[in-house]
Amino acid sequence: MSKTIKIAIPLWQGNVSTVFDFAAHLLLIDIEGQKEIKRYEIVLHEEPIQQRVSRLKSHSVDVLICGAISRPLAFMIAGAGIKILSYVTGPIEEILNAYLEGQLTKQQFLMPGCWPGARKGFRGRGHGHGRGWGRGRCNRDG
Repeated sequence: MSKTIKIAIPLWQGNVSTVFDFAAHLLLIDIEGQKEIKRYEIVLHEEPIQQRVSRLKSHSVDVLICGAISRPLAFMIAGAGIKILSYVTGPIEEILNAYLEGQLTKQQFLMPGCWPGARKGFRGRGHGHGRGWGRGRCNRDG
């Protein structure tokens, strides 16, 4: 039996919310193997970033797929052992399918205006934000 992984995606009108720090809704999806087994949505209230991290931990989130995210929040989430796949944009269903198929690194899912190093995250400073994005270039295909 495969391990269940919980993915969190902040959402706004069926798309990945532009900035996780201010997202009002979070979609939580349980994945077993490469198949979705359960999903539900929670409301995120305006709260300090520490509370956002606690909410992710209380829901046993393994992976956060999000748009932009502030450095302090990214540091705290990565420090809690949650993998962050940031600077992602697009409709939730397309993003989820791309993640399950290992295709989330395609250019079409990259936020416009991404700067070099965005996908590298903050690894150079000893933090794990952005792990999983290869060499960290915005142009992941080249």
